[in-house]
Amino acid sequence: MRLNEKDRKFVKDWQVKRASKVSFFLGVILQIVLLTVTYKLVLTFIFKEIFDLYIFLEYAIFGLVLGLVMAFLKYRMNEKRYKRLKSGK
Repeated sequence: MRLNEKDRKFVKDWQVKRASKVSFFLGVILQIVLLTVTYKLVLTFIFKEIFDLYIFLEYAIFGLVLGLVMAFLKYRMNEKRYKRLKSGK
C-alpha cells in the first residue's frame, strides 16, 4: 500500500519520537501542566481573585495527572497508527 504524503511524514516523525519515549511523555506532560497553570493565572487576573499558591499547586497536580493520561493515550494512538501504516493494512 502506498502512503500519502501526510502518512509518510507521520511515519518518519514517529520513528524518531518513539525512540525517546521518556522525552515524548515529559513534553506532553509539561505542555498540559503549563496550560492548566496559565489557565488558572488568567482566571485569577480576570476575576481579580487573591493569589493563592496552594490553588496553583492543585492546578499543577491536576495538570500533571491529566498530562500523564493524555501522554499515555497519545502515545498509544500514535503507536497503533504507526504499526498499521508500517504493516500496510
